Amino acid sequence: MPRPLRILLADLCYTNVFTAATRYTPLNIGFLAQYVKQQAGNDVELKLYKSVEQLYQDAVAVKPDIVAFSLYYWNTDIGRQAARYIRNLYSDVIIVYGGPSIDTDVGEQARLFATLPDADFLVVNEGELGLWNIVAQVLADRAALKHKPIDGVVFQADGTLQSGAPVGLTLDLTTLGSPYLSGVLAPFLTSEFQPLVQTSRLCPYTCAFCTSGKNRGKIRAFPMDQVKEELSYVARAYKGQDHQVLFLADENFGILPRDVEVAEHIRDCGERIGYPKSLFFYNDKRFTDTSKAVIETLGDYNQLGLALALQTENPETLKAINRKNVSEAEIVAAIDWAKERDIGTTTELIFGLPYETRHSFVDLLNRSVARRFDTVQCHNLFIMDGIELNRPGVREKYGLKTGFRLLGTNYGHVGDEFVLEHEEVVVATDTFSYEDFIAVRGLNLMFYTVFSLHFFKPLFQVLRGLNCDLATVFDRFVTGGASDNPGYRSFLSDFHAAVEGELFPDRQSLFDHVKAQYEASGRTIADPTRINIAFGARLIYQELSWVRQTLEGLLLNEPTVVGHEALLREALDLAERERIDLRGAVAPEPLTVTHDFLAWRRDKYEGLPAPLSAPRRILFQASDLALGKIASFKREYDHEGDTTFYYQAMDFIVPRHHQIYDLAYAEDVG
Repeated sequence: MPRPLRILLADLCYTNVFTAATRYTPLNIGFLAQYVKQQAGNDVELKLYKSVEQLYQDAVAVKPDIVAFSLYYWNTDIGRQAARYIRNLYSDVIIVYGGPSIDTDVGEQARLFATLPDADFLVVNEGELGLWNIVAQVLADRAALKHKPIDGVVFQADGTLQSGAPVGLTLDLTTLGSPYLSGVLAPFLTSEFQPLVQTSRLCPYTCAFCTSGKNRGKIRAFPMDQVKEELSYVARAYKGQDHQVLFLADENFGILPRDVEVAEHIRDCGERIGYPKSLFFYNDKRFTDTSKAVIETLGDYNQLGLALALQTENPETLKAINRKNVSEAEIVAAIDWAKERDIGTTTELIFGLPYETRHSFVDLLNRSVARRFDTVQCHNLFIMDGIELNRPGVREKYGLKTGFRLLGTNYGHVGDEFVLEHEEVVVATDTFSYEDFIAVRGLNLMFYTVFSLHFFKPLFQVLRGLNCDLATVFDRFVTGGASDNPGYRSFLSDFHAAVEGELFPDRQSLFDHVKAQYEASGRTIADPTRINIAFGARLIYQELSWVRQTLEGLLLNEPTVVGHEALLREALDLAERERIDLRGAVAPEPLTVTHDFLAWRRDKYEGLPAPLSAPRRILFQASDLALGKIASFKREYDHEGDTTFYYQAMDFIVPRHHQIYDLAYAEDVG
């Protein structure tokens, strides 16, 4: 009797303190293992890997027949190095790549083969059917493996690409069991990984900056009973880890009517089992009744609240990226709906898209604040394998010029080789310059820190109510126009050095620089590299000795502020006290105010806080939900130094308003 076919499935990641929030259970390869095992039974032996060291150890111990790698921009280099290592061990091992970075474009597939010299096969789109077709051929007759096309798969033969029929978006999900419930993913249900669950597949939208934009197909859902059982299983496994976020891998959760029932079950798990307490998902790009019901059901568990990811509102840009946004009337109606229910609102914006200018993007930032979005997330456009904007003709059409920067702290030694992952960031196009990019980079920090991380938010909402141009204020702050305070100057110097210093003209220059630094430090990773998070957390928690004085100097002489100085100072008082001291969590003394900040806050910062008929005292109290998340987080990270501790808090204590005290008037408490 022949031995089982040995298959190793790898979704590799880097392990250090700063990658903790981006390490997830390997649901992707879990699905692959589940499907192949269902088809082949005891004819195959499968093992899954996140750790490259464990992969190497097992590959050396026992020769594999097939090694398959999940390919995305955050693990391209580590996967390529691992494939080279295994190929050097065994020249005849079959190496397969699949994942979001595999393009449907033939030219891009040929280019990708050139960058992955050890690859035998690329699996296009969803991987279950394509990988199984390879496995089935190996089981039947390995010698004939490349003699004819394989459905869902691309390979090279006689110098040309060979591909079978596209099947990667056709799998009947009712035939795919759960890798959680079958035990396939049991080794990964630990605090090292954040859980990932998928209830449906496919995005119907065609955005050119997204790997999903190239796909065309039909939305399919997993059986409801299976989804509910999975969610309950994961909830039991992570019970007590309040700070761990549950991620839904659906590309548009809330697009299917049944998603309301799923949301109800998630909420029930949180209340009955004790997990999750935080949930991340991308809701449907349209704001439908289903979306409303899902968001309302999940309430404060939902990290983003109501998310309207506008990305851009430049008409030419929208056309270039194959996108259509919701209308102004729909935006207003959605925000009003959320305000009535005290649900937070979020928008995501991308700078660097075709036809976008510095002026058009700054206008969009200011409009986002004027619309009263609670959170404004700013991103730089970056180019990666698998998106339409990466194709050479598209790059040339829009004059995309790029720089290379390190992707988080995804770097280190793999065996004897140094590896790193990068982001290729768009730093100029035909419609904006590198100088524009740098200027917007500073604005991004401030809009992100204020409206995503809640830095002195009451203060800046007062300025918004006074019709102050926040973009101009933020620009003055980040370019040094606020004060000569040494602490402030040191902070700005560090920030600008980080922004300029993270970009390199090509990948090799980046590689050489990071490798030299890593070796010189004794192979340690001491600092975070995500600039907005790192400097935002630093500004909020570690620069308090100069922040208030500097902001007063910057703002009190603003023409729109004159006559409102007392209100501004009260807003400063509130902003200083409303932030929870995560190290101590001791509530501050009550604050006496003469303006009705609480009603103003409930009204989504509409206008200005109204004067009170008599002074009132604001009490500060953290909710039980916030305290539970903070306590859970501190069990994991309280031993870290302040820089690491506060940086990690931004990722794990979410929604981030749980880092802010609940407010109440003393007279209302009784």
